[in-house]
Amino acid sequence: MKSEKRILAGLFLYLSLLLVTSNALAWGENGHQIVGEIAWTYLQPEVKTEVKKLLKIAGEPGLAEASTWADRVRREEQYKWSAPLHYINLPHEWHGYVEARDCPPAGCIVKALEKYEETLSNPRATQDERAQALLFVIHFVGDLHQPMHTGLRDDRGGNDIEVRFFGFPTNLHALWDVYLPAGFVEDWKNYAHQQQGNITDIQRTAWQSSDKLIWTEESHHLAHNNAYTDKANLGEDYYQNNRKVVEQRLQQGGVRLAGLLNRALGTH
Repeated sequence: MKSEKRILAGLFLYLSLLLVTSNALAWGENGHQIVGEIAWTYLQPEVKTEVKKLLKIAGEPGLAEASTWADRVRREEQYKWSAPLHYINLPHEWHGYVEARDCPPAGCIVKALEKYEETLSNPRATQDERAQALLFVIHFVGDLHQPMHTGLRDDRGGNDIEVRFFGFPTNLHALWDVYLPAGFVEDWKNYAHQQQGNITDIQRTAWQSSDKLIWTEESHHLAHNNAYTDKANLGEDYYQNNRKVVEQRLQQGGVRLAGLLNRALGTH
């Protein structure tokens, strides 16, 4: 097993090769794929069949690969409207979701996820509508488990907070998207497959019994108790304090995505 020292050495190399911009993708490509691959292992057989059919309509080869679609298209002219749906801005002192107060007219991730889950489970919706709804659902469940997607409006969920991570310049949002997972994920597919041995049945049942508002509350708590910091130079202490948080959020995102899809597309 790799020592922590070797893992951190790999992180240094990764950082030296990939300096992030302020427009990093949520969870990074690998993080979203991990969520999708974990979810696939927990889908009911009939749901896997339905997911494959809808992904074929959407032109996507698999659930993990489809998890990045919403980020790939958000800057295209025809999908620019979807950019605000990837997050929700919440104040530091926040005690529960109220749509009229917390979700602006342009939309937010909580309302969007509710909408697309409803479309996905609606047998009267067209197959094209359900296929696109699936793509958004896959991605938004992942996004909602990244704590900085419930960050403050003033700093754009940490995008405007410049930090140095092990000496490399980035921003707080990108740090959680990409660089914290990079410290322990070398191969996203292998990592995702290993998670079946790390997630207990008790955890799976508990995680899947919660709803989107609980996921939002969890991320909000983690954003303000773990992610936000008054320090500009972050290193091993910050990494060690938050590594397990990132690992669990990726696990929870995958397990909960599977639960949502089983409910929306299952036969019971």
